[in-house]
Amino acid sequence: MRLAAIACRVFTRELSAAVAKCAHPVEVSWLPQGLHDTPDLLRARINGTIDAIERVDAEAPARRRLDAIVLCYGLCGGGLDGVRAGRLPLVVPRADDCIGILLGSQKRYLDYLAARAGIYWYTPGWIEYADTPSRVYYDAKLRDYTARFGAENAQWLLEQENTWIGAYESGIYIAAPACPSGAFEAFAQDAARMYGWRFETVLGSAGWLEALLSGGWDARRFAVCPPGETLSRTYDPQIFPLF
Repeated sequence: MRLAAIACRVFTRELSAAVAKCAHPVEVSWLPQGLHDTPDLLRARINGTIDAIERVDAEAPARRRLDAIVLCYGLCGGGLDGVRAGRLPLVVPRADDCIGILLGSQKRYLDYLAARAGIYWYTPGWIEYADTPSRVYYDAKLRDYTARFGAENAQWLLEQENTWIGAYESGIYIAAPACPSGAFEAFAQDAARMYGWRFETVLGSAGWLEALLSGGWDARRFAVCPPGETLSRTYDPQIFPLF
């Protein structure tokens, strides 16, 4: 078996570790973090990457041809709704977003959301690749705005930008088994302290990512979109259709 993976940068450390353990080759194409904020752009970038992968694959020797393209994404704000398979099947986890994948299951994710309100999630990838609420991010924005607009205006602008933070009550750090560095946890804990959130560390799981790369795709956990078909959201717990 030979796979191509299209992945959001938030999975950099976790997916790289899973690829290193995988029994067969996996060629990863990374897309920037944050595309889920504009679902149409995320969809276009994934479809464009699929096209590029398939063009290269069509010219590869038979022994190096791909068997499938796996998507390291969930529904992600609807960005996967409308992603189309070309010549190769597409495989995607039945997940709302990256958090469930990093926790190891959609059920575990939903259980956390049901048990407490207002969770802001921290992971190594979100800390490294996103503008994650934190002292570092706040101080950098304050310096930038002060230089551009003056100290008084800078403070007011930041207060207006950060009103959404009041909707959160907890900061949870997902500790990646493949990334034991305590620096990420300390970063998340400091951010939670700064914003007055309860803080908790939970152990993530590589199981869902490893299963995605395994080639043995359980229909309860993965949607396998046949060549020529299009992914669509189902608005139910399956998230994607049973093809």
